[in-house]
Amino acid sequence: MKLLPLLLAVVLLASCRPAAPEPSEEPCADALMAYAEQYPAAEPQDLYKLVFQDLYGPGHLLTDSAACAYYINDELSSMPDSNGLPDYEYTRCEGNFVRVNLRLVRQGMLSVEQLTSAVMRSAQGIASPDHKYVMSHSAAFKAAYAPHYRIVRRDIFERELLPLLAD
Repeated sequence: MKLLPLLLAVVLLASCRPAAPEPSEEPCADALMAYAEQYPAAEPQDLYKLVFQDLYGPGHLLTDSAACAYYINDELSSMPDSNGLPDYEYTRCEGNFVRVNLRLVRQGMLSVEQLTSAVMRSAQGIASPDHKYVMSHSAAFKAAYAPHYRIVRRDIFERELLPLLAD
């Protein structure tokens, strides 16, 4: 991936970032470069989305648990049996959130209710960004990796969901 699109994604992100976080152990630029290497089909908007999710988690999505569960079930019915993403993946830069692959629900390792509860609680207390800053994955990323996941706050994931995956 060329450096200019990566820098553009970081600059775009800076325009909606609420406040400067504590310095992370892995500089954000290094984290984005690693992500671009892991997902070569990723385009600048996918890098932006990753950092956006690390800042806002699921705060820009739903505020109703019934709707959240409905959309998870709806997505499960239309998603492929496998995709190019890991079962779970920490967001980069600060690692505040985890992308939890819906494949884990399909395989019975997590229930829709468990994931819905985790997502809804992950959104609590997070400032909702202006929707003009929200982006979907690029068409190239969708075609290459078929992303189907939900965002969960790191502490909730590690305390409640990760132990269920170890069984």
